Amino acid sequence: MTGDGDALNGRRSSGSQHRMRFDRLFSRGRDAVTNGAHFADVCPVEGGRWGMSAALVPDGPVADRLAHVAAELAQLAGPGHWPTGAQDAIHLTVRAIEVHRPELSGADPLVARCAAALARAAAGARRVRFRLDGVTLTPSGVMACAYPLDDAADDFADRLGLELGEDGWFEAAYRRDIWYATLLHFAAEVSDPAELVEWVSQRRSMQLGVVELDGAELLTFRYNGRQPVRLALAQASFGGVPVEGSAVGQHAR
Repeated sequence: MTGDGDALNGRRSSGSQHRMRFDRLFSRGRDAVTNGAHFADVCPVEGGRWGMSAALVPDGPVADRLAHVAAELAQLAGPGHWPTGAQDAIHLTVRAIEVHRPELSGADPLVARCAAALARAAAGARRVRFRLDGVTLTPSGVMACAYPLDDAADDFADRLGLELGEDGWFEAAYRRDIWYATLLHFAAEVSDPAELVEWVSQRRSMQLGVVELDGAELLTFRYNGRQPVRLALAQASFGGVPVEGSAVGQHAR
C-alpha cells in the first residue's frame, strides 16, 4: 500500500542513490515524529487510501522476521498504531490502481481487466529478488528498506504499466523510486517520540534477509478491527506459469 506516495517520484533505483532516498525519508520522519506532526492513518473508506493495488508479498522466514519487528515497533510506538508488517498485511507495492472501494470483488470489470494485465506482465517477467537492509522512519510510519538485487523488479513494474494501459491512470504521472515494505503505519500519537527515533536510528542497517518472489498479486484491503489486511483478488506467477485461481474473499498467506 501507499503511505508514502509523496516520496515516490521517479524511477526506482538501487545502491547509493537508493540509500540516499531512505536517508532523506529518515530525516523527514524524525522531524515529524519529534514534533508530533506525523501523519495519522484512518480506517479505509470509500474513495480513500488502501485501494486496489498490484503488490509483491514476502513469505517464509523473512516474512516471519518482518512480523516480529512490526510487533516490536507497535509495542514501542504505543496503542492505536497499525503493525502492517504482520503476516496478513505485509507487502511491497508495485503500483496502486485506484482509491478504496469497500465491496470490491472479482466480479468487478476493472478487477478482471487488471488481473489479465497482471498475468500478461508476469508471464514475461523474471523472479524478483530483494535484500531487506535496515528500517527507516517516514512521516507516516516505519518501513523496511528493500534493495533489488537486479533489474527484474523494475522491469516487471514497467511491464505492468504497459499492460494496464488506460487502467493504469492512477499512477500514470510518476514512477515510484524506492521499494519498501511498511512495518508500522502511524494511526495515533507516538507514546515516546525520542525512544522511537532512537530505536529506528540504531537499526538503520539491520539485516532482515533476502527474499525471492515467484509472482505478484492483485489485492485490496479490509479493516479487521485492528488494521487493514490484504485481500487477494488474483495472483500471477512470473515466467509464464499459469495464473492461480481467484482468491477473492480469502486473506492471503
